[in-house]
Amino acid sequence: MGLPAPAMSRALRALREVGLVELTHPPHDARVRIYELRPGPMRELKRWLEASEDLWAEQLTAFKAHLESGG
Repeated sequence: MGLPAPAMSRALRALREVGLVELTHPPHDARVRIYELRPGPMRELKRWLEASEDLWAEQLTAFKAHLESGG
C-alpha cells in the first residue's frame, strides 16, 4: 500500500479499536498477524456511507438547480 510500517501499524490498530477488523495469529507462528474484516461493522459502515452519499447527491442537485434558476 506504500505506507511505512509504523503508519500501517497505527492504521490497523485504529481499525481494530473501532471493531472493523480483528486480529488473529496462525497456530504455528505467533509473530505473524492476520487482520480480517468483520462483516457486521463493515455492512453498517457501507450503509452509513451510502446514506451520506445520497444526502450529498440530493443537496448538490438542489444547489445546482438553485444556481441554474438564477438563485
